[in-house]
Amino acid sequence: MTGPEHYRRAEELAAEAHRLLGREDGQATAGVWAAAAQAHAVLALAAATAVGASGADSRAWADAAGTGFGSARGDH
Repeated sequence: MTGPEHYRRAEELAAEAHRLLGREDGQATAGVWAAAAQAHAVLALAAATAVGASGADSRAWADAAGTGFGSARGDH
């Protein structure tokens, strides 16, 4: 997944967690959805931060973030 895809997934999962909070039988499930949303949000943040990185690790971060600017995608 790319950074933007992680961000969109985090929003979807957070919305589902919020929806479940209002249901008596959904409290525990809402916590699981919220935790998954948080994981995706952290991955989106890491990708966004890494895209602006410079130095020796910038290509590796670009590859991991799915931006297409790294060496593994043939972009030199």
